[in-house]
Amino acid sequence: MNTPLFKKIWILLVWLPLGVFSQEMTSPKAIEKVIDSMAQAQRASFELPGLAVGVIKDNQVIYAKGFGVQSLADPKPLTKYSLYHMASVSKPFVATAIMQLVEKGKMDLDKKLTHYLPYFKMKDSRYKAITIRHVLTHTSGIPDVKDYEWDKPQYDDGAAERYARSFGNISLDFAPGTKQNYSNAAFDIMAAVIAKVSGTTFENYMKQNIFKPIGMVNSTFLKPEVPKKLATASHELDKNLKMAVRPVYPYNRRHAPSSTLHSNIHDMLLWAKMYLNGGVINNKQIISPKSYKALTTPKVATGNGDSVCLGWFTMPVRKYRMVRHSGGDPGFTTYFGFIPEKGMAVVVMGNNELFKAYNMVYMILTKVLFNKIKDYRVKRFHYDSKVRQTVMTKDISQLKKLWLDAKKSKNPGFAMKDWHLDDLGYWLIDRKHYQKAVNVFLLLVELFPKEGGWYDSVGDGYRAWGKKALAIKWYKKSLEIAPERKDTQRKLKALTK
Repeated sequence: MNTPLFKKIWILLVWLPLGVFSQEMTSPKAIEKVIDSMAQAQRASFELPGLAVGVIKDNQVIYAKGFGVQSLADPKPLTKYSLYHMASVSKPFVATAIMQLVEKGKMDLDKKLTHYLPYFKMKDSRYKAITIRHVLTHTSGIPDVKDYEWDKPQYDDGAAERYARSFGNISLDFAPGTKQNYSNAAFDIMAAVIAKVSGTTFENYMKQNIFKPIGMVNSTFLKPEVPKKLATASHELDKNLKMAVRPVYPYNRRHAPSSTLHSNIHDMLLWAKMYLNGGVINNKQIISPKSYKALTTPKVATGNGDSVCLGWFTMPVRKYRMVRHSGGDPGFTTYFGFIPEKGMAVVVMGNNELFKAYNMVYMILTKVLFNKIKDYRVKRFHYDSKVRQTVMTKDISQLKKLWLDAKKSKNPGFAMKDWHLDDLGYWLIDRKHYQKAVNVFLLLVELFPKEGGWYDSVGDGYRAWGKKALAIKWYKKSLEIAPERKDTQRKLKALTK
């Protein structure tokens, strides 16, 4: 079944129990103590090698710290200067650069993409209608990236143009401007556009016109520029479900605009100050008030509480409005958001695949703005190292015992959801432990026999294992319980045709 988690993000920020508005925290020392406690609890909950947190309140930096290590393989202490792969937090930087070029008369948001890149072509002729505005609001119709080719990184200056020329056999998902769908690929094409109109590479434009004027001296879109002493490694669960450094780092220059910003807490707080001050920092006008307004004003509602701006998203946090962007690539999770009305910004960075940066941002905002939330522990059942060790080394009956014992204990800091077991099973599939995965899914069926999705998961386990007849059997069982399951219908049809 493999229930996606990201769709729950907005619910956390908007609807989790902030309660009646309480008195806002004002003491910097008290806030520091609270965030220190949160950070330690989050590291323990997510088995997080390194965590970095920065907070601005009332336009002043009140918190900037690193916890843990940059890499489990080379455990240098992580600090506020340690550089993280920021993933999609890169995108607002791209949009900001484009608005600078609009101010200079070198770009127009409503000009066609092909005006800037005449060689850009797609299989679907509707691509000719794509504008720069469509790209920045994720309404271009360009399909998202299917393979980032992190294992085949490109480093040369020609990577951007080659990528922009690679869409000739790809069709649009929808006519430009008619729908909204997140597209990393569309943003990646902007590297070639910015290079064309500025006369320099995308990465150099960002360095000279964004990073240097703001004072972000350590930030770069080029991984080779990251000093070894500041580099933070990405981590994942290895084939035995133990936390380890990923063998492949998420970098490929063809995906620079969507993903490859490397930055740290120190620099990101300068970025925050610039935005909280309406585009100005250290008496330098990075963007005009008009551009600031254009970048941060909602343009398209997404239907889940968010609205798309230009490169940014915006969402309500109770009575306030947060402008934000999240980031997630293999082994890294990041989140940056600011609330203009409160002169407040929060940036959080973690270096493994389990950490949920948005959850910590929610907790910081909830505590600092509303003085709510007492328990910072958020461990999920399958994140516990004992659970992972049990499924890898012991009989499935021992996993069942752990589950039932945890249910009885009613530990408020230990979340227990059926989909935690489901996720555990898919982790095992990804690592080719098919028998163990099927056993976990069968346990789910035993514990929750009325949920058709878990029968579907058993089918997925057998299908991945290459046992076609058993996969068909369990997909049919899933449809007996939940005949409306279209995904199960599709998988069954594919196996029986």
